[in-house]
Amino acid sequence: MARQRDLVQRDTFSTRLNPELLKKLKYLSIEEGKKLNELIEEAVTMLLDDYKRRKGRLFD
Repeated sequence: MARQRDLVQRDTFSTRLNPELLKKLKYLSIEEGKKLNELIEEAVTMLLDDYKRRKGRLFD
């Protein structure tokens, strides 16, 4: 059965990261059994939630 997030349309996004951060992210991906993209989406969601909570910014 497909997971809910698998049904969401995604746009291509490209960026550059510090090689050490990327290396740590890849290791975390393996340890957690998640795709790299899943971890990046999780991190972005947490960042937006934090800004919303601390600064009252609404991104919904």
